Amino acid sequence: MLFVKELEIKMQTYYDKLSQAVMLLQKALKTSYTDALAEALTDLANGEVYVENGAPDQDTVEKLKVIYDELKEINLSQTEMKQAITVNIISAQKLDKTEVNKLVTPDTIGLITSLIAYEILNAENVKNFNLVDPTIGTGNLLIEFVEQLKLAGDFKINIAGIDNDDISLGLAKAFTEVMNLNLSAYHQDGIADWQFTDVDMAIADLPVGYYPIDENASRFETKADEGHSYAHHLLIEQTMNSLNENGVGIFVVPSQIFQTDQAKKLSQWMVQNVYLQAVLDLPGNLFASKEAQKAVVILQKHGTKAQQSAKVLMGTIPNTNDPKLFEGFKNQVQDWAKKTFKG
Repeated sequence: MLFVKELEIKMQTYYDKLSQAVMLLQKALKTSYTDALAEALTDLANGEVYVENGAPDQDTVEKLKVIYDELKEINLSQTEMKQAITVNIISAQKLDKTEVNKLVTPDTIGLITSLIAYEILNAENVKNFNLVDPTIGTGNLLIEFVEQLKLAGDFKINIAGIDNDDISLGLAKAFTEVMNLNLSAYHQDGIADWQFTDVDMAIADLPVGYYPIDENASRFETKADEGHSYAHHLLIEQTMNSLNENGVGIFVVPSQIFQTDQAKKLSQWMVQNVYLQAVLDLPGNLFASKEAQKAVVILQKHGTKAQQSAKVLMGTIPNTNDPKLFEGFKNQVQDWAKKTFKG
């Protein structure tokens, strides 16, 4: 208990000191809290205070140097430091009144999706692969996913992220740098043609809503017959089209995705172009209401090593706080992966 209390104090201290640095930068740079947080994380990753056109001023620079030195003295593991930074991001989003689609994805979802990916990669006998998050946001899901995979096995992962919001993307880039991850960040519309190729796996918590640019949507099979198309449908199609043969897409989507007015177009596209390997509702305790409930959908691109699962993995993922039920779920995933994915 004493160790736990000491850890809580260290993490709280890290959070508080990082917050102090962010507030200093926000005032000096006259920017949003989120932008200031990205700046502070970049400073920490680079080991120096970045100054441009005299901002921040020298007095602020000296104060920041003291805080950054104090932060470096706090001995946190990678996992603990990530948790402390994530809380800072959540605070930033509250202060900046960030829209719902851009809010941090809970760590639990990163843990669950990484567990599924681990079993798939093991079944495929893959240790080195290229990973993308086409809607990276703050980077929390991608970082948690990668960190959990690295804890579970000896993987070499090249990571890329796409976002059309430069503030979110800047924060994601800074966050990954502090975590010693080398992110290739692309500021673009994820539904437009990607600026890179050679991607083996995708992980994404997809934003939900209508895509406003009908001209861009017109080239997709999942487009609506009339009116605006669902952005998450287009993103699924674009992502799967952009993966290598046999590539796997792990998507966090609304649980009702196959029951909407545009579900038929999505289903028709899936039947022709990908293998639907799993549909799993996430634990209900992660969401404020039934309407907000999300699921994990796992798709595989056609290829010489790809095959349709004899039995699509379906059901509700148990609460991670119930060890017995969750262990049973892990065994079920392992069995499904061995039968579905080939090395």
